Parts: sequence; structure tokens; C-alpha cells
Amino acid sequence: MRLSRTCSLLASALLWTCATPASASGGDMYQTSRFASEFQPANAALFAAGNLGVVPGSYWRLYHYLAYQAARARPLTKQQVAALNIDTWHVGPTSEWSQAGMDSPGPASWLAARAPLAAQVALPAAMEIDVSGVAARGDPYLNCHPDAFKQAGLTMAARAGLAAGGKPDAWFKLWLQGQDAVFANCAEPQHDWDKPVPKRVVKLPPPPPAGAPDWLRHDHAYQNAAAHFYARNFDQARSGFQQIAREPASPWHALAPYLAARTLIRKATLDFPLDERPAARERVEALAQAKKELDALAHTSAPARQMTTLVEARLDPAARLAALARALDKEPFGPDTARMLSDYLVLMDKLPRSITMTAKEPMTAWIASMQADTVLEEWASERSPLLEAQRVAALDTLRKSWLKQADPVWLAPLLTLARRNDLSAAERKAASAVPATHPLYQSLQYHLARLALAERDGERADQDIDRLLATQGKQMSVATSNRFLALKMLSAGTLDGFLKAAPRRIDPIEHGEPIDAAPGQASLTATDDDFDVAVWRHLSLAELNVLRKHPLLPPASKTQLEESMLARALIAGDEETALSLLDALAKPRKSTAHLYQRYRKAASGEQRKLAGALILVNTPELQPAVFDKDEKKRYWGCRQEWGDGPVVVRTGAPAPRFLSAQQTLAAAKEQEALLRLPLRTEFLAPTLLAWARTKPADEEAPKALHFLVASTRMECPYGTDVPEAKQLRARYSREAYEVAHKYYPASKWTKATKYFY
Repeated sequence: MRLSRTCSLLASALLWTCATPASASGGDMYQTSRFASEFQPANAALFAAGNLGVVPGSYWRLYHYLAYQAARARPLTKQQVAALNIDTWHVGPTSEWSQAGMDSPGPASWLAARAPLAAQVALPAAMEIDVSGVAARGDPYLNCHPDAFKQAGLTMAARAGLAAGGKPDAWFKLWLQGQDAVFANCAEPQHDWDKPVPKRVVKLPPPPPAGAPDWLRHDHAYQNAAAHFYARNFDQARSGFQQIAREPASPWHALAPYLAARTLIRKATLDFPLDERPAARERVEALAQAKKELDALAHTSAPARQMTTLVEARLDPAARLAALARALDKEPFGPDTARMLSDYLVLMDKLPRSITMTAKEPMTAWIASMQADTVLEEWASERSPLLEAQRVAALDTLRKSWLKQADPVWLAPLLTLARRNDLSAAERKAASAVPATHPLYQSLQYHLARLALAERDGERADQDIDRLLATQGKQMSVATSNRFLALKMLSAGTLDGFLKAAPRRIDPIEHGEPIDAAPGQASLTATDDDFDVAVWRHLSLAELNVLRKHPLLPPASKTQLEESMLARALIAGDEETALSLLDALAKPRKSTAHLYQRYRKAASGEQRKLAGALILVNTPELQPAVFDKDEKKRYWGCRQEWGDGPVVVRTGAPAPRFLSAQQTLAAAKEQEALLRLPLRTEFLAPTLLAWARTKPADEEAPKALHFLVASTRMECPYGTDVPEAKQLRARYSREAYEVAHKYYPASKWTKATKYFY
């Protein structure tokens, strides 16, 4: 995904430094899934026409706008979607610049036109132009826009033609030197990235000598003001443009008042940052004066009219957002729609969700409410009080809108934000009654099933999902089908049903392959992370043993399943399960196969405990596959992410319905025990050190000590509150090193153990 943020044409002109890509006219949490795009539908034209499927809160706001219009019976045609020129989250072409303008086409086109003329007047044909700037807090902005280079190119051609015979002469050379000086101010002064930007030293055009033609004197005045403008000497630039405005003979006379107003806008934007309160008065005064001057020009100047709307957005972004929302919601699609939508999305990025969710304009409130769920995890066991308060307030606002308008469009964000037992009987009934022809039908059905699962009514959810997949499954997008299968996996009443719902097709939007994947070997289907979560959080070892023998188990899952089962069995001392897995796991492991046979031959109890420890210390890939209360995978060897304090087993995410309460309880107890485990080395060290100190005539002893020392290096530290030298793993590392060198000095494994950690 491209992480450069693109501003609209008008926002770019105002130097509205871009928000971080995370907001990007969309949700605030960056996530991605191969099976269901988190950001955009696979086909924008179909989506805009009303084939919405399930609309997640994480979609970029542009697609929520399209969904809203379709839901209000105003779907966009293919021609209208094409007119928006959609590029990911952007409306209009990808900005002429990215990451502070490094790929702007302006300098290249200017330099290409300049080169042959420069050569004729003995100036260097090649030069470098950097158009980037750095605003407050290091935000990038485009200092010199493509239009500036375009205008310079037109002027250059005209000035070159003024010489006798239409060939560049000494006066043209002075003009070109002046223009080169102007563009030399486009770049920031050289400085280290972590140091403040030094004060700019303006590079001014050479003054015209006595006897210079009038056109050169007028152009020099314009170039001089422009140089100050790009060097951020805004007072000098404004004074220069105002002087030009007072000279009717200057070819820049008509343009100068507009540029004088632009200097105020740049000064307000760059010298008085929005979040620095002491500068707020100066900022407002500069923008207000700019608006006054632009208003006076607006009746004859289209750029002034456009710039006025941007100044209004700076002075009162909420009011401008409201005006744009009303226009986009009420007016038919027209030539200005793309520009208005682009500015609308930029403003949505700038205003907090607490304001946009309670906006009076329906479209803004709808989009913001749909997106409110992006910061609230689906099955979260703990919630931020502030976010929860915002959710409850949004639900109240949405209920009022629905009761007032009786429009199904309001049920979509209402159900999206709803949690267990939040819906009233009337709301549930109304959502269920929305016809299958409505663009939001599948979204509403999805959330009804989701809520039924959360309310432990899995049978009803399962029936509804089956009905929907049977009637509409063939027409569903890949992403929507996968979202329903994710629910189906939890609602299925049998293990067969659970496993049939586990494989998902890969969403074409998110399709990618590992870098080292063999050509043509990428699978079209696979299991998503929710399969691992369901298996490892909710299935006990006994149920896992049934699962691994099931014919519907995805083949790609079997090896990992058996490895993690063996790790769990060895940790828990479940000899029966461990013995049943030995042959399958020993077969591909030629160098350690004898350890598996050692376990089989060992006497039950302490001997098997030691044999299991030898397998684990030699095979670090054997992980017990544990997911914490936030459903994040944790690795056995990272205390910071493993859990020292009280274990809170998540209760919000429902277990797959095919499991009985007794089976779920057994899995929860195993999960709690695994979450309380010490670090891998701290678990293995006591058994291995005690055995090694008995000085057995066994090369596995120094080998185990070597791997024990090595594994401590790879483990996560406790944290800054415990010095590393005092951590238990450090003590075990030193002990293992000392025991190896004391009792097994001749072993190759001891000689390879040169350090402890």
C-alpha cells in the first residue's frame, strides 16, 4: 500500500499539510487481510452502483460516500465514477507530488523546455530543482507547484521570441538567470533530518542593468517577489506583489493582487500552525484579510473563487464541511462534484469524530458513525471509557435519525455500532424486514447474525447465514462471502460445518505472495487468522486430537497443528497425546529423530519429562500456539507479551457452537495454564540443569546446555524495570554455560558455547 498522503487540488494549493496515512479518509487503525479488504471494494464501479455487500467501518471514507449515495437511491453510474478518477482513497488523480514533492512532474517538464534555450545563451543545460518544503512538526508540503513551472515555461518561450530574429539574447539570458534563482528557493536549506530547519537565505534574481527593456524590468519585479514567496519571506513577497498591482503597464498587474492574497494564506498556514494557540489570532487575521481580498477578485477570477472556499475551510472547517456535505447530498452529480468531494474528504480527516458523528448533515453523521467501529474491536473484553461513551452517544443519535426518517440507511451504522443486547425489538424487526433488493441488505444481515452470535443464539445465526449464502452467495464479492464464512465458522453446529467454513478465497484486492514463493504456487484458498484463534483458544488437547484426524482439516494446517499439539502435550505431561504424535513429527526430522524414540522408550514420569525437555530444547519451532485475551498470538519466550499478572481469559468472542460447554471449559483451563507459563528457558532449565549435573555419559547433555544458552539470547527481556543481569533467564544462561564447561569441557557443543547471555 502506498503510504504517501494526497491532498485535493485546492487543499494542495493552500499548502494544507497532509494528515498521516493512517487516517487517509478512512479508519484510524491500519490492518490488512488477504481475505477481505479493509480499505476498499474490489470493484468501485459495481460498489457505487449499489452492489455494496458488507460495508465495514474500515473502508476509506470515499467508499462510504459511494455507499451512502447508493443506499439513498442515488447510485453513481460508471461514467460518474470515472469522472471521480478514483485512486485508492483519492478523488482526482494522485497528487502531482508525494512525500514532499519528490516525484512532481513540474521540474522535469520545465528543465526539458529550458535545456535547448539555456545552451544557446551559455548557461548550464542541467540543474537540480527540489520542490519540497517542511512545515511545522516536520509535515511535508509542496513549495513550488507544477503550475508555476508551466507558467514559467510559457513565459520563457515568449521572452526568447522577443529578441531580434527570435533567438535568445543577453536580455533573455538575464531573464533565465532570474528564473533559475526563483526556483532555487523551492528547496529547504540543507540540514540533518533530526535538526531544526535553518533560516533560509533568499536567492534573488540579478538586477537588470540600466537600459534593460521594460519587459525585463517588469519580469524582474515579479521574479523578485516570487523568490521571496518561495523562500518564505512573506512580508517582502506581499509588498512586491502589491507594488506590481499598482503598475498597470506590468504584464503581471492583473495577477498580482491574487498572489498578494496568497502570501497571507501561506503565512497563516506555515508561520502560524493550527495547533499553536498563541498564534491563533495572527492566523485568523491573516486568513480573514486574504478572504476579503479574494472576495474582491472572485467576480472576475476563477482561481480567486476557488481559493476563497479554501480560506473559508481554514477559518471555519466545520462550517465548510457542512456546506460541502449539503451540496454533495442534495445537488445532482456535476462538474464540481469531484472537487467538492475531494475537499470534503480532506476536511473529514481534519475534524475529530466526536464532531462529525453528531453533525446535523446526514451524510457526515452517517459516514462518521459507520467508521466509529474501526477503533472498537469486534469482541473486545475491555473498552476505552471515552470510546465507549462516544459509541453510546452515536447510537442515541442514530436512533433519533432512524425514528425521525424511518429510512433503512440509518440502520446500517446503528447495527454496525451495536453490541450484545443493544438493539431494541423494534430495531431488530426493522432490520430483518429490509428487502433483499436494498443495497444495505447484506450489511444488515451480517450484523444481525453477528449480534445473534454475541447473544449466544448461534442456531438462529447459523440458519440465517445458510439462507443468505444459498440465495445470494453466488452474487457476493469475495470479501463479503469471506465475512459471512467467518461468522459461519462460529455458528456451525458440527465440526464438519466448522471445517467447511474455514477455507476462504483470497480477495483480489489484497492478493499477495511471499517473496520466496515458487511461481504459480500461490494458493487461491487458505484459512484466515480466525481459524487459528478458534482452534487454539477454544479446543482442548482432546478436541485437537479429533480435529487432526478429520478428513476436512485443511492439509496446510496439519503440520502446524501437530507440532503445537506436541508442544502442549510435552509441557502438560500428557504422555498419551505426545506418544500418538511422535512418528508423524519425527519423520521429517532426521537429526533429532532419535530424541523422539528416546521419549517412546523412556519410563513414564521423570524420564519422559526429561526426554520431552530434550525434544523442546532441540526444536524451538515447537510452540504451544497461545492467543491472549486480545486474540494476539504470543510466543513462548517473550515475557513482555506472555503474561505475568492475573490471566484474563476473553469471554466476548464466542466459542464455535459445535463445542459443548464442558469442552469449552476444558479448553479455557488449558489456555489459562499456558498463559501462566514462564519463559521457555525458565521452564526447561531446572530439568535440564539438574540432569546435566549428574554427569551422564550422554552427548545430549552438553548439546542441550548449548541450545539452552543460545535460546536465552533469542528471548525477550523482562523490561527496563529489571536489570538484565538479574533476570532469571540470565542466571540460567550462566549456569548452563558453567555446567557445560565444568563437566563436559571436551564436547564439541561446549567448545561452541563461548559466551553466556
